[in-house]
Parts: sequence; C-alpha cells; structure tokens
Amino acid sequence: MQRIFTTLLLMLSLTTYGQRGMWKPFKLCVIRPDTAIIDTFLFSDRDSIEAGNLKSYYSSLKQMEDLLNLKDDSKEMENSFKEAQERLKKQVPLMKAQEGNVKKFKYFQTISQYSTQVYNFYFNEYEPFSTIVELPNQQTNLSSLKTLADTSKADYIVFYSNIHTVDKDGSVILKLTTSLYSKKDNKVILTKETDGDTNSRGDMWTCSMNVTLSCLLINGVRTSTDEVANVLRERQIRQK
Repeated sequence: MQRIFTTLLLMLSLTTYGQRGMWKPFKLCVIRPDTAIIDTFLFSDRDSIEAGNLKSYYSSLKQMEDLLNLKDDSKEMENSFKEAQERLKKQVPLMKAQEGNVKKFKYFQTISQYSTQVYNFYFNEYEPFSTIVELPNQQTNLSSLKTLADTSKADYIVFYSNIHTVDKDGSVILKLTTSLYSKKDNKVILTKETDGDTNSRGDMWTCSMNVTLSCLLINGVRTSTDEVANVLRERQIRQK
C-alpha cells in the first residue's frame, strides 16, 4: 500500500503544479503508537506486515530515484517536471536517512504511517501545500502536546491509544481511539473510538484478504482518518 501511495503522490506533484487548493495550509503531526494488543492467531500476519514494509520501503526509494534520474524533453511537462525533480532531490536523502527506523518498524505503526499518507492525499492535492509528518512515539499529556506543538510549529497533533482486537459476532475487528490536539485551542478537540474490519474496499482501501491483520489496520486508518479529516476540513476550508 505504501508503494501505491508513493506513486499517487509523485504523479500528483507532476500534474497539479500551479493549481489552487481549497484548504488553508497547516501543519499536522501524527504520533506513532507505541503498542497494540492482538489475538495470537494474527502473529504470523504481524511478521508478514513488518517484512513487507521493509520491502516496500526499498521499492519506493528505487521508484523515487528512477523518477529523479528520468529525462523528459517535452515542452508541456518541462516546468512541472523540473519542479517535481527539485523536490525529489530533497526527499530522496531524507528517505534514505530513514532506513534505520524502517528496519525497526512495528506492525501497529501502520496506523500512523498510512494515516500520514492519507492526510497528504486529502489535503495536498493542490497548492498551497500543508505539512503533514509522522513523528516517533512520545508523551501526549496536555503539557507535552503544547510543547511539541510549539517546538515543531504544528497546528494540530494526532495520536492514538487503546489499539486492540476484539471478537464481534464471530468476526475479529480492530478498535482504536484517535485524538486530535489543536494548538490554537490548546486542547484535545476530538477523541473518538472507531473500528476496523476485514473488508477490502478497493482503491486506497485495498488490503490483502490473506493477511487479516493488514485489512484490520487499513480499515482502522480509514475510520480514524475520516473522523479527523472531517474536523480539519471544517476548520481549514478556504473562504471564497
């Protein structure tokens, strides 16, 4: 899934240059969760997800390097293509620097990792671009959130808690609680528990039916980002 999103975002950078978006730009930090509790029968899925993430990282890095080295002499794409490649010159070294962290990746970090990509997809289709980044796990009491918002110049911070699987009517589901902190309000403005099921819904919500935990995590992201994105859309809409 990460590879698919990398492709989408890179293609958007090539095709939407110069167009104007509907959102007032903002900075959003997404904090990685530090743990999750899952049923033992999902442990093999856990290992598969962690190995797959490392493979996807190397594939995405190669894809970015290939685009960086690609030559395009067409006049129609000249400006936007050069602009995209200039951004890639900065992004590729940053991505390479993440190799050590990627090797330490835990399956439950799919939630923050994929959510970051989803928010970028939702809010960075057109300029002016917002800054949406994933951060390591850290304290999320109000004082710590304020300090993080101040030091990182973030407008919002998303964080997670109580991630676990449960049985519901004979089927396994993932439950997670998502919270959204606002620097302007200096308080948590959203706390919502949502579920992730095992359905593959296609497009960016496609998941492997053979890896149950993957579907649970992807759909957990779907319900979580829906809640947060609705709040952000209302607060960041550009007045016409």
